[in-house]
Amino acid sequence: MTVEPSQGPVLVCGLGSLGQTCLLRLLDFGVPLWGVDLVPPVWEHPDLENVLAGRLVLGDMRSPRNLSRAAVSAARAVLLVSSRSSVNFEAALQVRLLNPTTHIVVRSSTPQTSLGALMERRLPGIAVVDPLLLTASAVAQALGPSDQEATFLADGQMFEVYHSEASRHEESHAIDSRHIRAVQLPPESRWVQPPAGLTLMAPMGFRKARTSGQNSSFQPFPLRRSIAQPGTFSRHQIHALLRSLGSSLSRIVAWCKQRPPLTAISAAVLTVLLLLGVASFSGREGWKQGLFVTLALLKGEYVDPVNLVLQQDSIASVDEKLIAFTLLYSLIGTLLTSALVAVILDRLLQERLGMASPRRLRRGSSQILLVDGGALATEVAVYLKRERFSVIRVETENETLRRCEKGAVVFSQLETALTRLRRCRLEAVALLSEDLLANLQAALSLEESHPEAQLVILAHAVGAAEQLGELLGGITIVSIMDVAADAVVATAFGERVEGVLRINSSNLLLVRYRVEEEDTLNGRSVSRIANGYGVNIITLCQSHGENSSAFPVPETTIMVGDQMVVLADLAALRRVELGLAVPPGCRLRLQCNLPAEAHFEVRQCLARFLGLPPGATAAWLDGREHVTDPIDEVLAQRLRDRLRRLGVNCLIETMGCDSTA
Repeated sequence: MTVEPSQGPVLVCGLGSLGQTCLLRLLDFGVPLWGVDLVPPVWEHPDLENVLAGRLVLGDMRSPRNLSRAAVSAARAVLLVSSRSSVNFEAALQVRLLNPTTHIVVRSSTPQTSLGALMERRLPGIAVVDPLLLTASAVAQALGPSDQEATFLADGQMFEVYHSEASRHEESHAIDSRHIRAVQLPPESRWVQPPAGLTLMAPMGFRKARTSGQNSSFQPFPLRRSIAQPGTFSRHQIHALLRSLGSSLSRIVAWCKQRPPLTAISAAVLTVLLLLGVASFSGREGWKQGLFVTLALLKGEYVDPVNLVLQQDSIASVDEKLIAFTLLYSLIGTLLTSALVAVILDRLLQERLGMASPRRLRRGSSQILLVDGGALATEVAVYLKRERFSVIRVETENETLRRCEKGAVVFSQLETALTRLRRCRLEAVALLSEDLLANLQAALSLEESHPEAQLVILAHAVGAAEQLGELLGGITIVSIMDVAADAVVATAFGERVEGVLRINSSNLLLVRYRVEEEDTLNGRSVSRIANGYGVNIITLCQSHGENSSAFPVPETTIMVGDQMVVLADLAALRRVELGLAVPPGCRLRLQCNLPAEAHFEVRQCLARFLGLPPGATAAWLDGREHVTDPIDEVLAQRLRDRLRRLGVNCLIETMGCDSTA
């Protein structure tokens, strides 16, 4: 069913780089476009000037007169995307007064985060978008491992997107199953960098568990009854004990290697002092007296432990060596007590005042370095730490340095951080400054000193980010405008964008979707939505249920009130908006020769997969050959397998390109 889109125009206020990029995205939606800007814009694309001919208003976007001239009262969506957040917020209030029902998208900056959250809660239909923070997930994914394209959180569950080198036929047992799905795109969308195999998504950890379960050669040690005599060990028990001791010793050695040399030297010196003191101060009372005296001296005391050693002897008869020895121990104890007090004060200052010094980095550990970025670097660090990566930050601005989160390893200079990282393995570096030239200079320098590290550069207004990255020798460049424009346009049509994923160099949006009465997706199956529109349903919370389920089965029908988290690109959302579904390409030819008592289960199966009432399929069970309506390949395969298990003869027919939905 094709739904006619609303003819209300979309108004874009602020025609800078982001505003013009949004206009380019909106051209494919076939809606009238209006523009408002304070001064005549410098067009970056020649077609935009012709598109807005006669529909461009010059003036302040906060003025009711200018907004009325730009048809704001009839607009279905208004995008306020100027570079000044305060102006955008003021204009949003004025737009809401002039049009109480339109969707409003407000471009914000990090300092106005709290104000944006308050406006979203108090004023319905307003969405506040921070372009800088939208790129956090894309930057984190570019810094992640090469075998994992992306990870994301949906309804409290972690998912991952990865590549499989197996063919579609080889992965047919896993794809579209309960735990693994192939990422679908609409026909007009193509991966910017097509992968060699399939792009799949699965719950976090399921892929590794499945691989280890299929290919692991580990066999548990068989349990046998011991036939040895009481009080003796069998040969297997001795071997198990030796293996346990060997593994424990290897873990201890590995732990010692990871510790700094000073730690091992200090532990050895304290042990020697303790043993030597016990042997020297034992006297006539034995080792217990020596232990008490040694511990008291190492705590910094002197008079009481010396009196215990002297007992009733005269001070004149005491050996000078004993006096010197006790003084040495007391001095060492004083230093140890002072060091303990210094550590306690350092912890108190760190917890109470936030005056923390960077912690020591473990030798040989893998680290990811984030240079500048402020709030964006904080969000990227959250993504990376969620994946258990160690993150080091460099913030050259003092104000940003003071606002860094507690417990983060932050340096004020890049040279200092690189010096501390000399004994570590630098896996990746992200240069997140607003100055593109400074980022490029630092990246080229790091490429010479750390050629094995992956480099990611943030660019604020670069259109050809992929080509520029290839020109620089494979450096990954993430463009803020490219990522933010997709999210802003999707939000303009009423979707709630929860994140942007950079997969195969393409932008895929993580969108929370609620099905309404006149929605194009109402009454469609999960398979039809994925194959017809290119919208991948990650989680589904049905209107009659409370909890959401991950990867609903393909034959599930989406109804009014259902809430979904979907993964799709802007082209797929445009197909949903316009109601343009790709027709299904398969039919099922079946013949049922079963007795009447078996017809009920067959009718239920056909009704479930074809979305029909059970009574509508009763005529297909008369023993003659029948052909179903066109359905998707996934549903056709699942229906064929179910019917064959019930004893129905059936086969799949592939339709030509001229088939209709």
